[in-house]
Amino acid sequence: MKMTKISICQQDELESEVLKKEFDEDFPNNIYFIISRPKVTLVPSKCEFKDHVAKFVFKIHEKETVSEESLIIKSADNTNDFELKSDYPYTKFYIHENGKEVFSAKSSLFYFMNQKKYSEKMDSEILYIGQSYGKNGKRKPPERLKSHSTLQKIYYEALQNNPDKEIWLNLLSFERLLFTSFDGADKSVKREENEVEKATNIMYKFNQNELNEKQIVNFTEASLIKYFKPKYNVVYKDVFPDPNHKTYTECYDLDVNSVAFELNTETIGTKLFTENIKPSYMHLGSFTLESREKRKSLFGILDNDLPFNNYANIKIE
Repeated sequence: MKMTKISICQQDELESEVLKKEFDEDFPNNIYFIISRPKVTLVPSKCEFKDHVAKFVFKIHEKETVSEESLIIKSADNTNDFELKSDYPYTKFYIHENGKEVFSAKSSLFYFMNQKKYSEKMDSEILYIGQSYGKNGKRKPPERLKSHSTLQKIYYEALQNNPDKEIWLNLLSFERLLFTSFDGADKSVKREENEVEKATNIMYKFNQNELNEKQIVNFTEASLIKYFKPKYNVVYKDVFPDPNHKTYTECYDLDVNSVAFELNTETIGTKLFTENIKPSYMHLGSFTLESREKRKSLFGILDNDLPFNNYANIKIE
């Protein structure tokens, strides 16, 4: 499964027209991450606009300490008539020109996306991984996440335990790729009578979409959880799909011998990490599922007996 699109937002943006256009039939939102990153607030009284330069001052919250950092933005437009508006807790701001709003942004997102050099403050911890594929095949983010009970619990608990953090969402789209191979040149290898026929049938099922989308999303969600082991997937393990559910039973019986994923977050300017996985833009991994028992263990969060190939946890500067 290869990630084809990723977006970062907060819960109040789930019904925005931008997201609805971002994720469509070609790029369905089938996986989401709940992430945590440092809280950033604007200091309106210290922001300045002069000529073609805009100066923004932000407070960066890190546990018991709060530091101030400036961000200088050069503009093609003259900024003398710009007026900044922001209300407590200063997590969002608006810029008006001659009484008309010309720009708005979340303080944290604006600050991090305009940094010239990457710092560890920009890292995002994955707290929970879930699938946006809801009941009856519904996949739109607002329908799945707007009133998501686990999301509400994490918002409450994470902010209670870490008031210096903000909760964000990553919405992701994955596409499937199939790899199969035969050593046709080696005449010394005697193949079982049904080997080629078996492989052909698997490819036929794949191409005919007999591996339905729900099963594919199940495998993707499970492999990502198994790789990252986010803390709230363990805390709320009862929320994780029941292994006895029909769609998971079907997954156990499929003739799939490995599941792999590829994930890259450079486009949203943050490295993902958990307590088990170090921060990185790029995450790739593969799980070998040569038996029904191995496929079943993929969906057990606390099981660790799966053969795992960590192709790379690459640090990219």
